[in-house]
Amino acid sequence: MNPGLPGTGIGGLFYILVALWMPVCEVLRRAQGDATGRGTLVATQFAIAVGVIAAMSSVFWGLDALVLMLDRVAAHAVASAHHAGWSLRVSALMVTSGVLAMVLSSVQFVRLCLRLSAVRHAAR
Repeated sequence: MNPGLPGTGIGGLFYILVALWMPVCEVLRRAQGDATGRGTLVATQFAIAVGVIAAMSSVFWGLDALVLMLDRVAAHAVASAHHAGWSLRVSALMVTSGVLAMVLSSVQFVRLCLRLSAVRHAAR
């Protein structure tokens, strides 16, 4: 949804959410006795997701600092420009999250419909 910023679209958001959820799933699997040795893969994916979040946050902080500095130099309204940038960033995240939620909901709904169709077909 944000052109020019890798990792901020629907695919990037999905990857980050899944990679952050992986350690929880791995702990639950190990608690159930499934010790298959995926710990390094989980740690790597988790570290990449944290790195993406840190990089995006630092870019946003840097852009905020640059905009504030330019506003002070140009003697524009600092508070309104900073608020506009913040609201644009939050609204872009909300739109991306909403699209991701709709896609995942649609996939789960179709999966449920196909499962019900298979059950009905098997019952005949």
